[in-house]
Amino acid sequence: MITFYRVIDGGIGPQKADKSANGTLPTNGYRFCEPVRTANSFGWYVFLPMELWLLFDGSEIQWSLDQGENWYLLADAIQYPDFAARFDAAAPEEARGYSPPFLSRTNDLDIVQIWTGHFARTQEGIGSYVRSPVNLPNGLDHIVLEGVVQTEWWFGPLFANVRINKRGAPVIFRADRPFLQVQPFSNALMRDFEASEIVEHDGLEGMSAVEWQDYRATIVHRMQTRTRLGQYAAEARKRASAGGKAMEPAE
Repeated sequence: MITFYRVIDGGIGPQKADKSANGTLPTNGYRFCEPVRTANSFGWYVFLPMELWLLFDGSEIQWSLDQGENWYLLADAIQYPDFAARFDAAAPEEARGYSPPFLSRTNDLDIVQIWTGHFARTQEGIGSYVRSPVNLPNGLDHIVLEGVVQTEWWFGPLFANVRINKRGAPVIFRADRPFLQVQPFSNALMRDFEASEIVEHDGLEGMSAVEWQDYRATIVHRMQTRTRLGQYAAEARKRASAGGKAMEPAE
């Protein structure tokens, strides 16, 4: 479905996202909350190849790769250490001199573009929804701006635009913590969505006998029988193991 090309040495390679949100999901959530578990595990984690510190004073951004010992002004863009020469040595003549930058300033003072050191390609009909890792707390010091890249035909650096919220103190991007989560994006589903219209029924009278039957099976039955915690998770996993086939609702 997706192929990653890691062209920067070091760091952790891409991996399938984890149901426990990289070990941060509380135990009860992991055991019983299947909607959260499913959302957490949909896609692939992408890490930065080295630890990065950014410092924003409201106007200028400085960067450090040695845990704040030395700081440098990000005036325009910088390359990964020694990467430009390595790129030119490996690239065909017409691509030399065009290595992608590691960090780039944008027209917005508080937004910086960060390249993961990867390229990505997806199969036909699939794009890449690039976002911050699902349900993995990153604090309030930065926001990854989400985007959809048509990686089935657009082959370029896998990067993210990041808004820096913290002022006057370092924002730390650790190499052992997922930086991005890349999720498969169905172009066919997007086309169906764009052509669709919202269907809405006003009032309880808008619910048919089918909806009331399903409500009874999912809510009333559980309340009357005090169904054990995690029943939805058990049913969802059972359906998944059956290949998503329809099953009779609980009585």
